Amino acid sequence: MKDNVPISIYIHWPFCTSKCPYCDFNSHIQKNIDQNDWGNCLVSELNYIIKTYFSDNLKKYYLKSIFFGGGTPSLIESSILKKIVRKCIEKFKCFSLENEVEITLEANPNSLTKSKLLSFRDAGINRISIGAQSFDKKFLEFLGRDHSVHEAKRNIEYAREVFKNVSFDLIYAMPNQTVYEWEKCLKTAFQFEPDHLSLYQLTIEEGTAFNQMFKKGKLIPIDNGLASEMYSITEDLTQNNKVPAYEVSNYSKKGKSCSHNLNYWKGGEWIGIGPGAVSRFFYNNKRTQLDIRKDPNGWINCVKENGNGVKNITSERIEDFWNEKLLMGLRLVKGVNIKPIKSILNMAKVYELIEASYLDLDNDIMKTTFNGRLRLNSILAEIIK
Repeated sequence: MKDNVPISIYIHWPFCTSKCPYCDFNSHIQKNIDQNDWGNCLVSELNYIIKTYFSDNLKKYYLKSIFFGGGTPSLIESSILKKIVRKCIEKFKCFSLENEVEITLEANPNSLTKSKLLSFRDAGINRISIGAQSFDKKFLEFLGRDHSVHEAKRNIEYAREVFKNVSFDLIYAMPNQTVYEWEKCLKTAFQFEPDHLSLYQLTIEEGTAFNQMFKKGKLIPIDNGLASEMYSITEDLTQNNKVPAYEVSNYSKKGKSCSHNLNYWKGGEWIGIGPGAVSRFFYNNKRTQLDIRKDPNGWINCVKENGNGVKNITSERIEDFWNEKLLMGLRLVKGVNIKPIKSILNMAKVYELIEASYLDLDNDIMKTTFNGRLRLNSILAEIIK
């Protein structure tokens, strides 16, 4: 195997102060959390995975990114963050911390202050991703967010003062939302000169409060045509403000794409620690997946007893890996190299979709067009044998 392989590390913090009705992530409301205990257990699990699966080939990897996700990882004390960041950097060779290793912390606006942002930066965080979700009070209330518009704006401004790489999330295509309201929200976003934006159409996921409301007829999704119009406006406004799409729902200034997520989308290797985290990497020449148990209390007890909370270990078939590369790669504006994966493709259907202007193919690099991105799921269903 080649040397100089990028590796990413994902750390899952499962705790929130409240549960949003649209959220299907592994997040829980729990008081009286012993943060030192949690920090020690996260480090223990990291040590276990590296010792068990990477010790023989450690020198071939370099650390590309660290990502604290959740949950609400901005609830973590900065001293705990610093401890975990240092341990990650100790384990893998890396280049200049400031320029080469992207270290992201997801944050909710109501868990931030200027001093906390400064302490996060001092802990090694160099990229902040803020869950603003909307700049309209009624939609924040609809989404069950426990922060105000003022808090979102103020803390994005603080983040801009502290960090050189600031991202925030917004949700659109909500019931009763107009095109004008979404356009106004986006224009507000650009006032903060974001380096990166994650702009998600609302989806109703299994197991969420919104899904229960949908089943009872109390939540009616937005019309698909209207959602497509909002997506088109998003494309225009992001292009005009020089924060173009690089993935279906992600937009950035030049050089500010999320390295961590790109590693996922390009089928790279990563380690996931914490409740519900997933790892994928090559071990004994097989693409290996580790699934960590999801229940936070069960996880921490398991780590204290065994040094890890690994629940399942599976090896991916090469066909599954190529499927993943295609599924993820077509989300990217730059597309995916299909030369190694033509065996899983219905090429007659591919050419049909090229003719219909949903796909582009040039020297084995296949991309979705803008219209193709609007119907990505159906395209994938059609072109995979």
